[in-house]
Amino acid sequence: MIVVDTSELKRPTQRKLHAAWWELQKQRVRAPLAVARELAPDGVQSIELGGESPAERALRTGLGGLSPTRVEQLRQQVWWVQEWRNPSSPYEVVTLSTAQQRMVDDILEEIDPRCFPRTDSDDIVDLPDARIVAESLAIGAKMLLTSNMRTIDRVEVNEWAIANGKRLGFKPEDVLYPADATLVEWTRSEEGLERWIQAGLLACWPRNDQAKPRDVIHATRSGIEAMRRGTGGKLVTAAERLLNGIEQHPNPIALVERTRATFPSPTVESDRRHPTYSHGPASPGR
Repeated sequence: MIVVDTSELKRPTQRKLHAAWWELQKQRVRAPLAVARELAPDGVQSIELGGESPAERALRTGLGGLSPTRVEQLRQQVWWVQEWRNPSSPYEVVTLSTAQQRMVDDILEEIDPRCFPRTDSDDIVDLPDARIVAESLAIGAKMLLTSNMRTIDRVEVNEWAIANGKRLGFKPEDVLYPADATLVEWTRSEEGLERWIQAGLLACWPRNDQAKPRDVIHATRSGIEAMRRGTGGKLVTAAERLLNGIEQHPNPIALVERTRATFPSPTVESDRRHPTYSHGPASPGR
């Protein structure tokens, strides 16, 4: 099982690229419960327990007394909750069994503090990054994350997992992988590269399903280039791979039409439900 870290889902273009990549393989982009808590702290309770989430209740009952910033935060959290509940959306939360939760607690008590630089060893049990790692181990997943060694030492985590997995009951193997390098590796084949280009098309599709192929290509180039130039956890090399793939593709127009033939797209439809979705012109400007 592949799961993704919070940083991969916070940034819109990255989030949609992950969703589209898995959509094209008839799968959903998965996140452990600890990631869901970071994305929707006032909403994830309903994923675990059912019923209306605090975020939904706050929007329903308190709009008049909430600041515009708080309303926007809640709307985005509610979007996440509704996407996770919706089996047709491209996003899924992996919840924990009772036995897996006990394993998470054991891991948090025992994991080497060197795995989490700049964090006091007494604070690791409450560290969100540590819980994300522990949950990934407990559910037997491989986690894709931004290659940032400041808060999580990926090498130390993987070495600790291999050394302690058998004793603690999880598979002794690498658990953390850099998202950028992993996506590039997955696109080394001709089929993988074409799927990656299609993921870019879906992630950047204009609001008009019937947009001209050249407009779809233009929107994709613009969106991926903006992500590549951004700051933080961007997929730099994977973005370059995508842009070069479009440029060198023998028939990008036909590829757009093949991608359009898969509609309705869970990734495209989900993005249009997002509270920040732009309802601008049907086709991008020249």
